[in-house]
Amino acid sequence: MRKYYHFLLVIVFFSVMAVQVYSQEQPSEEILSQYASGVVTILAWDNNKNTVGEGCGLALTDSLIVVPYNFISQATEAEITSSSGKKSRVEALVAVDRLYNLALVRLKGKLDLKSVPLGTSEGLTTGARLATLSEINGQIIITSGEMRGWLELTKGKTQVMAISMSLDKPASGSPIFGAKNEVVGLALVLEAGIKFGVPVESLLTLDRTGRGRELKSSPKEAYFETPEGSFLAGKAACQLNEPAAAIRFFEKYVKLRPDEGEPYLCLGRCYYQLSDYTHSYSSYSRALQLIPDDPQALYGLGLNLLRQKNFKEAAELMEKALASGLVSKEAFFELASAYEELQAYGQAAGYYLKYVESQPEHVWNGWFKLAQAYQKNSETEKAIEAYRQALKLRPEDINSNYNLALLLAANKQYTEAEQSYKKLIELNTRDALFYYNQIIQMYDQAGQYEQALESVKKIIELNPKSEVAVYNLGIMYYKLNRFEEAAKTLNDCLALKNDYTSAWYNLGLVYSKLGRHQEAAEAFKKYTALAPEDPSGWLNCGLEYMLLKNFEQALPFLEKSVQLKPDDPMAQYNLAIVFINLNDNYSAREVLKILQRLDRNLADRLSRLIK
Repeated sequence: MRKYYHFLLVIVFFSVMAVQVYSQEQPSEEILSQYASGVVTILAWDNNKNTVGEGCGLALTDSLIVVPYNFISQATEAEITSSSGKKSRVEALVAVDRLYNLALVRLKGKLDLKSVPLGTSEGLTTGARLATLSEINGQIIITSGEMRGWLELTKGKTQVMAISMSLDKPASGSPIFGAKNEVVGLALVLEAGIKFGVPVESLLTLDRTGRGRELKSSPKEAYFETPEGSFLAGKAACQLNEPAAAIRFFEKYVKLRPDEGEPYLCLGRCYYQLSDYTHSYSSYSRALQLIPDDPQALYGLGLNLLRQKNFKEAAELMEKALASGLVSKEAFFELASAYEELQAYGQAAGYYLKYVESQPEHVWNGWFKLAQAYQKNSETEKAIEAYRQALKLRPEDINSNYNLALLLAANKQYTEAEQSYKKLIELNTRDALFYYNQIIQMYDQAGQYEQALESVKKIIELNPKSEVAVYNLGIMYYKLNRFEEAAKTLNDCLALKNDYTSAWYNLGLVYSKLGRHQEAAEAFKKYTALAPEDPSGWLNCGLEYMLLKNFEQALPFLEKSVQLKPDDPMAQYNLAIVFINLNDNYSAREVLKILQRLDRNLADRLSRLIK
């Protein structure tokens, strides 16, 4: 039979030196291909000739083969095929390791198999280069990958290798080779997301000395329905982040072994991952009954209550979990979140600080949430520093930059606040107008009008036809006592929008400051036409005519002003002055009566003027 060798190794060429170093750190495909005669395939049937297992196996001797136990746990017959195409039936089941899903079988006839060198799994660490050797559909396949870490199945007793490889179910049972081209484990592929390596030391503990039991007469069981099988599959699935599969296996296990707490912890975690908080809570509750004060169970219950918005009880349980010895960076974050929801911002900040100090993977989010907690707790200086730390990690984050700008402005650090706003403009040009307006408002509230001018002009550059932008520039000139520039700018505004009410009013004020009272009166008249219910427009127009000593013109405007706002003492006083200048002392005295009720000081002044 002709054989084809299919190598799934990706080689990247950087330089001559880099290739040499890389080849030393991973198994050699050339050497591994020589071990093909030590890899076999197995096909197993039950009494009804139904296929109950198929995959790969590893030859320990010419007649002893290690295969996954689940391949033959229900089989009455099984056939082994060598890489050369020769076949032999399985004679006996020699040894079984149910914890690791391993079986040692003996063949009826020899197949001229060559054993492969066995190494050790000790010293394997995350990132170590690995490769599997398997036979699938008549092809010998070498698949490269790496070690993801160790998965602890039972504390201090059993562990398996988490591997990162593109392996399908037919590759289950294939040997895993390390960098020294020696077998370091056996690959088990239970489902697409559940694949791991059983350490080679477990293969070596299988007793080869016994005669075993004829396969046909050996006890039959569905391995993954047994306590050992459902636990192995469930625990591996749980740690490999396959929650649905883990639940399926562990629900079987707890029916078989209902008094063990650890499986309920795994069920609680997996149901939580699937957002099934009801089943998660009940699983963690059962675990806590079986393992009182267990920190993982307390924490799990707290997480579920947090998701159900029961923040007070969630915080209490998570506090208890930490006091019981829980070691979890994320617990600090979740507990801080609970206190934040309870508006206990000081306590929230304390736990967010512990979270960032633990140097978690998502430390940026910790700094951001810490800054928000400080901000809500009015700890401005601490909030500013936390936002600065967040921005070291994500300098382009919009929220951090914006909140930092707000805090700097509130803390009167105006120059740095302006720099933050300008950084936001670079990051988010679409909202440039908004950020320029923030700068203007900041300097306006601080009374630093000169510093606001640049941003006002920038807004006009962005939108030269915006009457609001031009109006704001006119107001800024007014506040700077640059009245000529203010008058010109407000007229530019009115050229864009002639019925801009506020522009006419402020133009009147500017003309009055310039002593151009006739123009001021005309501006206020325009304003009264647009805002006839505002008494201030009528009052100011009347005052401008008074400054022009045109009391007859001033009279109707002042009368309208007091009609709209009769309790305005200043309007009443000036109306009386107009009456006096028009020699109408009777009307002035009538106003005096009103002023005596509104403002005694103005009334006294007026009484001295009335003859």
